[in-house]
Amino acid sequence: MHDIRSVLGAEIWNYSIFYKVKILSLIKYPIQAIKTFIKLVKSKPNTIIVQNPPIFAALTCLIYSTFHRVKIIVDHHFIWSMSGFIKNPAVRSFVNSIEKFCVRKADLNTTYTEYWEHRLITMGAGNVLTVYDFVDKTWLNDADRSVREKLPKDKKIIVMPCGGGHTLERPDLLIEASKDINVIVIITGEKKHLQKHIMRAHELRAENVIFTDFLSDRQYRGLIATCDFVSNISDEPYGIPHVISEALASGRSIIVSNNPAIEKLLGDDYPLILSRNDVNTIRNTILLASKRQKQYVKLATKLYEKLKEKREKQLKRLFEHVYGCNIVRNEAIQVN
Repeated sequence: MHDIRSVLGAEIWNYSIFYKVKILSLIKYPIQAIKTFIKLVKSKPNTIIVQNPPIFAALTCLIYSTFHRVKIIVDHHFIWSMSGFIKNPAVRSFVNSIEKFCVRKADLNTTYTEYWEHRLITMGAGNVLTVYDFVDKTWLNDADRSVREKLPKDKKIIVMPCGGGHTLERPDLLIEASKDINVIVIITGEKKHLQKHIMRAHELRAENVIFTDFLSDRQYRGLIATCDFVSNISDEPYGIPHVISEALASGRSIIVSNNPAIEKLLGDDYPLILSRNDVNTIRNTILLASKRQKQYVKLATKLYEKLKEKREKQLKRLFEHVYGCNIVRNEAIQVN
């Protein structure tokens, strides 16, 4: 969402409240809808880019469009009802029905993976465009490399970003797989969201695992730029983690769990895609990555260039759609 916003030079609105507090969903979504609608009435944008999830943000914008004709672009971070986060079948069915309505009514649906593009088409989308997540190499400018400088120089460093500690993230598997290997595992993210993984590291006496807590943006960029490998081990069935783009921009290989979207992005022959999310597979992949590190750094560079080339073609199509109707002002909305 932020990526497309920056490309189009749009303004962003964020009305996120009660983040990750599911019990307050019946309160926060109506509040967000009201604030969004009021902002729309006051600003009168010509184009609205609205993020899913939550799909209620797109629904609010589509309701507004019945009063004031505007172009609605729904940017799908993922299809909420298929993401694996909604466990209740009734709630999942309800969300899916709203998603189908919004997908069909939107002027354009964008997503960052061809897998989601295919799913959106089956849901009735008319116009769909994949715009790959991308990180330019300038991202490394002014990076703070101090975190790496404090660590032993004779050990390989594996970084696994965990952000808010999503339930589908599996640092526990990486912790167990690496505890007897001569590597240091760094897990970033707020410790309050990672307590069960911290406890697991203590139980396993995995002294080679470091939880950094929240890092500043400069420190995080510096850590990705100076580590040996980046890892994303997850039970997410469809999405592409942003850290893949960060790793490739930094010239770092990534050890990553398998799903159809990742295979499409990296190629089904990418050697560091995990065939299974289990301890032995992860351990063997770490050993393979360490043994062939120079070879995989070259591969990361090639993958980055391919990603950049495809992304440029996708952006051309995006600009043609947005500006092809004499739109001169663009607003972006993000409601989490």
